[in-house]
Amino acid sequence: MAPDRGSALAALREHGFVVLRALLSEAELAAARDHADDLLRGAGWSDNDFDGRRTRRVYSLLNRVGSLEPLLLRPEVHHLVTARLGEVYQFGMLFLSAVDPGQGAQQPHFDAGVYPLPREVEAETNVIWALDDFTAGNGATLIAPGSHHWAAGRRPQPQELVPAVMPAGSALVYSGRLWHAAGHNTTETTRRALICEHVLPWLRPADNHILATGTDQLRSLTSHLRRLAGVALASDYLGFVAGEDPERWLLQSS
Repeated sequence: MAPDRGSALAALREHGFVVLRALLSEAELAAARDHADDLLRGAGWSDNDFDGRRTRRVYSLLNRVGSLEPLLLRPEVHHLVTARLGEVYQFGMLFLSAVDPGQGAQQPHFDAGVYPLPREVEAETNVIWALDDFTAGNGATLIAPGSHHWAAGRRPQPQELVPAVMPAGSALVYSGRLWHAAGHNTTETTRRALICEHVLPWLRPADNHILATGTDQLRSLTSHLRRLAGVALASDYLGFVAGEDPERWLLQSS
């Protein structure tokens, strides 16, 4: 059972992460898995050690979001993200990951490290959706609890990293400052996940969702997804198009 909202937010603030267990219904999980498999079919392994040479990734999901949409808009997740980042935020990286058998552990990192910001700034609050059971054997995400409070320069020791074990359909919500890494998959089966970063609206997202999705496809998305893709004003004078609200401009220019 997922913790109540107050307990979940308290855990996220104190420990840097919280697991919302079994949020998806059996039907939602089955549909998400089927669509994920369709997108992953034919995807090759990554070409670098960090992404994983036995890991498949699929980016640019918003132009083919399909049955993944309920995961991207889950109220329990967005309550926590809003509490940490404010009412207006946007997607950062958004991708499917399939960690295949034999993939070794990833290099530990924290997602907000891509931004030259002080360690105390909560620039991101992210989520990893488990499309399969996350176990110690199949490469469950390794996390260093409390590491979002660490000073700049401190890195986790191996004994400080613990697997985020959770059943399929669960969501690991975590601070962009939390040190973590994909684990070593020693099993004979693939571990699939949907990774969705949420970043402050005035930052440049790691993935350019506007270009990747295209204006025609953006118009076909729900207004909520468009806002998360970056079609939203961060403030009155940040993010407008030709002096107009980008949502209004996009719909009028069709």
